[in-house]
Amino acid sequence: MSTIAICSDSHDNIPNIDKFLNYCKRHNIKLMIHCGDITTLETKKYFQENFRGKIYFVEGNADITSIEQEKSIETKRTNRFQVIKRAPVPFLELIVDQIQIAVCHKKDKAIRLAKKGFYHFVFFGHTHKPWQEKIDKSFIINPGTLAGMFTPPSFATYNTTTKQLELIQVHNL
Repeated sequence: MSTIAICSDSHDNIPNIDKFLNYCKRHNIKLMIHCGDITTLETKKYFQENFRGKIYFVEGNADITSIEQEKSIETKRTNRFQVIKRAPVPFLELIVDQIQIAVCHKKDKAIRLAKKGFYHFVFFGHTHKPWQEKIDKSFIINPGTLAGMFTPPSFATYNTTTKQLELIQVHNL
């Protein structure tokens, strides 16, 4: 595998998404993990059409998950970044180059997953703040926000060969 790109909270910011996708293309990244809050189905489709690798998405609290929901919400929204309330956020488990990974949207869920002791990494989003912490044998990592809301836009990469985790500031690309 080699390098994984980890992002979160893109909130339909296509210019920053494009910078992220161009970085992935230039660096031949073939695996992307998105930790939630893509927001619309159109943006999720944009990721899928413009990334030539495997993408794992988890649902965030501001994600619209069906066409019916999108139509219903669009007629009622007054704020583009309004929170959509729904059932608890799901999580994802995967193994990449013998590295056990969990992915969720919120930090409290990431902490609970890390405390189980099954994962090398637990990636999460929601707070929009880049973060790294070690809990037992697990690192919990927040790559920040692609949207650039509340903090400068960022994402992370992890090289499975060199074991290097890097935070990338979108404005530096």
